[in-house]
Amino acid sequence: MTNPSIAIATPSYAGDLERCRLLCASIDRFVSGHTMHYLLVEDRDLPLFASLAGPRRQVLPESALLPHWLSSWPDPLSLGRRRVWTGPGALIRGIPPLRGWHAQQLRKLALPLKSHEDIVLFADSDMIFLRPFDVTSLSTADGVRLYRKPGGITREMERHRGWCEVASRLLGLPQPAFPSADYINNLVSWRRDNIVAMMARIEQETGRDWVSAIAANRQFSEYMIYGYFVEGVRGLAEAGHWPDAHEPCKVFWFDEDVADLEGLRSFEEVLGPGQVAVGVQSFTGVPLARLRALAEAEPGR
Repeated sequence: MTNPSIAIATPSYAGDLERCRLLCASIDRFVSGHTMHYLLVEDRDLPLFASLAGPRRQVLPESALLPHWLSSWPDPLSLGRRRVWTGPGALIRGIPPLRGWHAQQLRKLALPLKSHEDIVLFADSDMIFLRPFDVTSLSTADGVRLYRKPGGITREMERHRGWCEVASRLLGLPQPAFPSADYINNLVSWRRDNIVAMMARIEQETGRDWVSAIAANRQFSEYMIYGYFVEGVRGLAEAGHWPDAHEPCKVFWFDEDVADLEGLRSFEEVLGPGQVAVGVQSFTGVPLARLRALAEAEPGR
């Protein structure tokens, strides 16, 4: 692939608006080489994110990506405090009510089918870039970088094992063997042509449109489906990917990880070689002001 066009994509929602704003500012400061940054949001959140749009940033509503029969509704079980993605058309298709994280995965899967860039790089809205990063470095003469951790998923990892099994079933592959490679991380890059081929494969194997086929599974992982397709169906070389287990984003996933932030003066103190960003999961409850202070502080001060 010669001089591919590269987009960055970020699924987000109202609760992460200010974190997403911080991400956007860090992309504008440190990231280069991309043609567009897409923010993928629920339709009702579109006005909240509109101010983040610009010459190289576009806010896409969910209705531009997913079929009309799948939309969000107030969840009566939470007295409307949460949302579920459902509707008569979804229920007729045998799709159970979905949560926001399901909808975000479906948006990510749909974007390459709607956009024109050759490569999509996913950056979650609770990430912050801290060092210069040229996204064109993802594409080399050997293909496009694909995060792949050999043996990263063991049989004891029940949820992950389920994701592997769903991916295999959707793609018409044999039952997965464990340990399995793990394709889940931050800053994962996909090729658009592979997504087009992958959706055709899923529809051929299941006899359903790809949204229905995937969403009918209560638990699925977009990254595992793509990883199993490009390696298990096409082969990495044929799919134009080269594997890389390096993690360019330092992630704090759980509450116990956040304890490592105590006493830090700058996020630079926790970045390793080749790491360009940090991610602090929003559900850990670290205040936005603390994140901003750690991101903006100069190392050693």
